Formats: sequence, structure tokens, C-alpha cells
Amino acid sequence: MDKAARAVRRSSVKLLSLGGCHGDLNVLISEVKDMRNTAKAFLNAQNAASQDFLKWASNEENRAIQDVANQLAELNLAWSEIQREFIEHIKEHKRMFEMVLEGEKHVFQAKNNFVSCEQREYKIRKEIKKAFKKASSAELQILENRLLQAERAKDLAQIEVGDRHQENEAVKLIRIKDGLLKMSESYIDYAKKCSVIFEAQRDIALQLPDVHDQDLHDIKYTGSGTTKFVVQEAKEKVRQYRRKSDNLHQSPHQSTFEPPPPYSPGEYITSDTSLYSSPSFTSNSEVSPRRPPNSLSSQGRQNTLDDDAVWDSDYEEDLTGAMGGAKI
Repeated sequence: MDKAARAVRRSSVKLLSLGGCHGDLNVLISEVKDMRNTAKAFLNAQNAASQDFLKWASNEENRAIQDVANQLAELNLAWSEIQREFIEHIKEHKRMFEMVLEGEKHVFQAKNNFVSCEQREYKIRKEIKKAFKKASSAELQILENRLLQAERAKDLAQIEVGDRHQENEAVKLIRIKDGLLKMSESYIDYAKKCSVIFEAQRDIALQLPDVHDQDLHDIKYTGSGTTKFVVQEAKEKVRQYRRKSDNLHQSPHQSTFEPPPPYSPGEYITSDTSLYSSPSFTSNSEVSPRRPPNSLSSQGRQNTLDDDAVWDSDYEEDLTGAMGGAKI
């Protein structure tokens, strides 16, 4: 049923675009719109499931399940806000294609104007040819003036087509590049924040006690403080990431990676398309004398630090210390 509805929607968009030569672009915009609507539906479904889980857990007698459900519902609020932010980026992505379509329409209008001027000139030439033997000199003079005006209008329309086309191609390239970069950054932010939220969810789920080979009445739940801390930590990490990403103005191709001393950047740059090469080895599988044997692990540690560099390093606390050494 969904496939049929999608096929009907795409066909209707193409039919509405007949005569405008922008059918594919209109279908693309329609698909991005559908992508945003699907993301909103997924968000609503998650919220409904979270509320149903909380409602069910509140009627349970198990205190561990109640606490975990409460903290997961709190965590879901932060996750919902992240998704709403991402959905807004999809809306901006759709707006970018709509602006491209607007520029294409301007070029299309300029081309139509040129065709109209060309047809008008052709029509006047035919009139002059028919009236050459019958019309008076005054009438011929009028027709010739009309022809000169039509030729001038055609020349101006042709110039406008060239200018509009050149300007539109430049602006289109700028908008497409900027839009794709912003959407890529949005997906990266979304993935990073998703990792934070669901790593926290995993840590909360781990606080549920194990009941293997134990009497249920002898098991005590001591993870309520930890689950609260995990939720607050996840919220703080998301907030810190949002603040850092908003202040980020560095272009994607500019890397802040610096090789560890005493090596120079030239040793890491190769002639191939990759920016940094892996540690070089000699033909007999021995480590090159230019790098000590532990250079590989040092680079690995550096890459690991680079992956997590977006998070605020000042917000690193020991879980056990924060919970006052509570046993979990």
C-alpha cells in the first residue's frame, strides 16, 4: 500500500511539472519532504512507545523497573529534542532545493522570452515579404522599424539568457555545496548525539539487577542514583556538543590534526589522495628507522583522541566518585 501511494505521489508531481522541464527536481523536493514527514512520524512513534513503557512500569511492583522506566522517559525527552533539531535541518535541505528550482525557473522564463522574441521577428519578416509589392513606402518603413525593434529585443533576450544561465549555474553550485555540507554535518551531529543517548540507555539498563540463581527477595536495587547521574551526564554531553558545534567555523577540509613531536608534518603526507599515511614499514617487515616501534600505537591513541575531541574534556568525572562510592 505504501509503495502504491508513493508511486501515485511521484506520478502526480511529474504531471504537475509537465511543460516546465523541472520534473526530476520537483520529484526530488517531494521526496525530501516525504523524508521529513517520515522522520516526524518516527519521532511520534518513539514518544508514544516511551510513554506506554512508562505507564506500564508505573503499575509494576518492581522498583528497579519503575526507576529505569522513569529515567529512560527523561532520556527520551532529550532524544526527541535532538530529532526535532535534525528534522529542522531536513527542512532547510528541502528549502535549498526549492531555491535551486526557483533559479531554474528564472532561466526557463528567460529562454521562453527569447523564443517569443525570435518568433515575433520571424513573423514581422513574413509580413514584410508579403507587403513588399502591395504596401506603400510608408507602410514598409513602419514594418522595417518594427523589425528593427524585434531584432533588438531578440538580441537583448539572448544576452539575458546567457547572463541568467551563467549566474544560475554559479549560484546553484554554491547552494548545492553549502546545502550538502550542512546536511552532512547535521547527520554527523545526529549520529554523535544518538551515540551519547543510547550509550546512556545501555548504562541505565545495566543497573537492572541480575537474578540468575538468586532468591528474588534477597536482591536489592541500588542503581537509582547511578541512573539519575547517567541521564544528567548524557544531557550535559549533548548540551556541550551543541555549544561547540554552533561555534565551529572551520571548513571541513581543514584538519586540526598535528602529528606528535618530534616528527614533522611532511613525514605524514604522501603522494596519493589520502591526507595522512599509515606508519611505513621496510620490505623485511621491520619498523622503519625514521619511526620508533611504538609509533603505531601513538598514532592510534592520537586518532582516538581526535574522534572524541568534540566533547568537552572538562566534563569528565569518575562515576564512582560522583555517586559517593555507592555500590551498584
